[in-house]
Amino acid sequence: MMTKILLALIVSGLFASQAHASTQTPWLNTNVVGAVKDAKYSPTLKDDYYANINHEWLINTTLKPGYPRVASFSELQDEIDARLKGIMTDTGISGHDAEVVRKLYSLWLDWDARNAEGLADLDKQAARITSIKTLDELSAYFMEEETLYSGEMLADFGIGRDNKDSESHNLELSSTGLSLGDSAEYRKRTANGDRVKKMHVGIVRYMLRRLGYTEEFANEMLERSYSFEEKIAAHEMTLQELYDPSAIDKMYNPVTMDELREKSPAFPLADILAAHNAVSDLMNLQEPEWLKSLNELYTESNLEEMKAYLLCNLAAGYITITDSAAYREYQRLSRERLGITESKPDDELAVDFVHGRLPVCVSRIYVERYVPESAKKEVADIIRQTVKYYRSMLEAEDWLSESTRKKAIEKLDAMRLNSAYPDKWVDYSEYEITDEMGLFDAVKALKKYNIQKYFYDRLNQKVDHDLWIHDVVVVNAYYQPSENSINIIAGIIGGDFYSPEMSYEEKLGGIGMVIGHEVSHAFDTSGAQFGKTGNVESWWTDEDKANFKARAERLIKYVSTFKVDDSGENYNGSLVQTETIADMAGVKAMLGIAEGRENFDYDKFFRQYAKTWKMIQTQEMSDLRVKTDVHALPYIRVNAIVQQYREFYSTYGVNAGDKMYLAPEDRVAVW
Repeated sequence: MMTKILLALIVSGLFASQAHASTQTPWLNTNVVGAVKDAKYSPTLKDDYYANINHEWLINTTLKPGYPRVASFSELQDEIDARLKGIMTDTGISGHDAEVVRKLYSLWLDWDARNAEGLADLDKQAARITSIKTLDELSAYFMEEETLYSGEMLADFGIGRDNKDSESHNLELSSTGLSLGDSAEYRKRTANGDRVKKMHVGIVRYMLRRLGYTEEFANEMLERSYSFEEKIAAHEMTLQELYDPSAIDKMYNPVTMDELREKSPAFPLADILAAHNAVSDLMNLQEPEWLKSLNELYTESNLEEMKAYLLCNLAAGYITITDSAAYREYQRLSRERLGITESKPDDELAVDFVHGRLPVCVSRIYVERYVPESAKKEVADIIRQTVKYYRSMLEAEDWLSESTRKKAIEKLDAMRLNSAYPDKWVDYSEYEITDEMGLFDAVKALKKYNIQKYFYDRLNQKVDHDLWIHDVVVVNAYYQPSENSINIIAGIIGGDFYSPEMSYEEKLGGIGMVIGHEVSHAFDTSGAQFGKTGNVESWWTDEDKANFKARAERLIKYVSTFKVDDSGENYNGSLVQTETIADMAGVKAMLGIAEGRENFDYDKFFRQYAKTWKMIQTQEMSDLRVKTDVHALPYIRVNAIVQQYREFYSTYGVNAGDKMYLAPEDRVAVW
C-alpha cells in the first residue's frame, strides 16, 4: 500500500577479503572492519585525516552481535534504543501510548503464543493465490479488501505531494516491486545481486516447504517468479536512474482516471483503485514504461508466472511475524547475508519491531523524557545561524545570475525550520490491542489503522504542515523539498552530534555540519528543481544551470578517481554527487559562521567533524554501499571534504606532497 521505497536490500553472504592499502587510492578504505589493524595502517593527519583522528576507535571497536556495522549514528541509536527498552518495559508509565507500546513489545516476545498461532494466516493467503485459475480471478483478487491488508499486489499506490501543487496530496502510482531491489541487477548481475537472490531464495523455499509444498513446487515457483521479474524489470528505472536529478521530471506524469484506463487496458489498475476507494483528481504515474510493459504481460499466458511472483513475495513477507522456527531461519539467512556470526538478542529485536511499527507513540514518550526544551531551542538557534550564513553565501556567489540569486534567497527565507519534534502528532488514540489478539492480529489491525490515518485521511486533502509523519527518534535529519523544510529531529540531538557540554566549535562540527548539509539540499541538483513553496518549477537561468552542472561534473570526476576496494574499479562519483555537494556546503557554512567569531578553535571543529563519521562495517556492507548508497563512504565524507578548504590547510600545515593536499586549482567545492 505504501509508495515503493527506492532502496536496495541490505545484502551479503560471502566472506570478506582483506583490504590492501596498495590497491586503494588515495586512502585505504578504513571503514571495513579490521582494515586499519590488518594493514598496520597508522597515517599522519596530513596523509589521512579521517584515519588519524579516529585511529584508536577504528582499531579497538568491534561489531556487536547481530550488527554488520557500528558508527557514530549506530552508537547514538543504541543509546536511544536502550531508553526505548526502558519505556517499553516500564509499567509505571501511564497513558494510551505506553499501553499499546508495552502490549506490542510483549506480543513480539511471546514465542509460545506465536508458535501456537504458527503459519495459519499465511496458509490461508497462499491458498487464495494458488486457487486462482483465470486472469479475471486474478483481477478480482487485487480488488478484495483482504488483499489490501494481507495480500500482494502487482502495483503500488500511496500518498505523495503533487509536484505542481505542494499544498495538495496526490495519489502516487509506482512500479512492481523487485526481489533484487535494483532493476539493473536483471540486466547485468553483480555479486551484490547474487547475495540478494540467495537470501530471497532461501526464505521463499523455506516458507513454502513449511506450508507443506514440495521442494520441487517451491523451486518451480521461484523460477517462474524470477522469470516474471526479469520481464518487468527491463522496463523499470534503475537505482542509478532513480537517484539522478533528472528523475524528478521523468517521474512526474499526472493522469486522470480516464487516462489511466486508456494507459492500462489489460491490467485493471483504475478498477483496483476504485475498488479500494483510492480515487483522486491528482494522480501521478511514476513510470509510464513500466505500466505499458505490465499491460503487455498481463495475459493468460503469463498467469502462472504472476501467481508465482505473488506467492513468493507473500511467503517472504511473513517470515518475521510467524513462529520461532521461521524467525530463527530468517536470522540464519540474515547472518549469512550480513557477514556476521551472531544475531541481535530478542529483546533488542522487539524494541526495533515496536519502534518501527509505532513510531509516533514511541516518539511522544521519548521526547517528553529525554529531549529538554533547551536542546530544542539551541538546535533551532544553530539552524537560524546557518540559514543566515547561507543568505550571505548566496549573495556572494559570483557565478550566480541576479535573477537566480534572488529566487534562491526567497526560497531560503521561506524555508520551514523544524527542530527536534512537532507540536502536533498523528492521533493513535483509537488504535487498540485487545487481550484476544496475537502478534499477527495486532500487526494487521495496526496496518489497517495506518492505512486509514496516512492514506484515506489524507487522500484529496490539503497538506497539514504542522503534522509531522516521520519518526523523530531515529538518528537522522532531512530536507523535504516538497515542503521546503529542514528537519533536525530529536534522534540526532545527542552522541557525537550534540551535547550541552560540547564547546561551540564541537557543536558546529557535529550538529552544525548536519544542519548545513541539509540546508544545502535546497540548492543541490535535485532540490534546486523545487521552488520556495515546494512546487517543482524552473527558477534557475539556463546559464546558471550549466555552471552548476559543470561544477558538479568536476566533483564527480574527482570522486570517481578513488578506488575503494581491491577490484580496481573506480568509485561512482555520479551516484554520490548530491550528498557530497551537501557535505561540502555544510562544512563551508560552518566555516563561514566561524569566521565571525574571535579565537575560534578550528582544530576542535575539524576533529569533531571527523568523529561524527567514524564507522566500521563488514566488507559485504561496504560492497553494498558502494553500489547503492548515494552517500559516500564515511572516510571519503571526511577526507575529500576537508581538503577543499583553506582553513584545514592553515590549521594543520598540510602542504604539497601530503596525501591530504589538493592543489587549489583542483579543489571542487561546488558552493
